[in-house]
Amino acid sequence: MKDPANDPLDRLLLEDARRPLPDDGFSLRVARALPPARRPSPWLRPALVLGSAAIGSAAAWLLAPAGTSLAQGFVDLARFQSQTPSALAAMALALAMAVTAAVLVAEEN
Repeated sequence: MKDPANDPLDRLLLEDARRPLPDDGFSLRVARALPPARRPSPWLRPALVLGSAAIGSAAAWLLAPAGTSLAQGFVDLARFQSQTPSALAAMALALAMAVTAAVLVAEEN
């Protein structure tokens, strides 16, 4: 592969990209014409998290196989029986909680 520092075409393109474009104050006029940024409502994020949790809980309850328990699922996983409906439900719960934790950590940063 070519070294970009030695390629004459790359050098010309980089030099051209470094030169400022004259806009005669256009960028400043556009920025001043924009409406002020709205601050999101403080209740929106907790409402979205709560609503998502409620929808996810309802979906998990409706789609869970009849007669299974999460406790039995974790016991099945401890016994390396990962293909039982209870074990799959337990893995889904653990995955959902891990994703939720990752999203909350990412939002804090």
